[in-house]
Amino acid sequence: MIMRIYRCTVFPGKEAEHREYAFKSRHPALSRENGLIAFYAGRPLPGDDDRTRCLVQIWENLDAIKKVRGEFWDQPMKSMPDEVQNIYETATVEHFELADEYQAGGR
Repeated sequence: MIMRIYRCTVFPGKEAEHREYAFKSRHPALSRENGLIAFYAGRPLPGDDDRTRCLVQIWENLDAIKKVRGEFWDQPMKSMPDEVQNIYETATVEHFELADEYQAGGR
């Protein structure tokens, strides 16, 4: 399994727009992708004014990511819908092979 970690920084004052896009458009679309096992969205802890957000995805394998993301599978989205281009200041993506299949709930 492959862990894909997408991190972005939202422009100041665009946090609400990011949340609306993520939860009304991006996350529903992502949940329908073949080969995606799970994903988790993260935001800063309460009281933290950091503008970084993250999305951790667990994929069946690298081929599944490549099939969905295409040639630029190892990069953040090259083009975003016009309505959200002004939300994201920076974006990065990293990939890791799961080291083991231990799950916290399986104690």
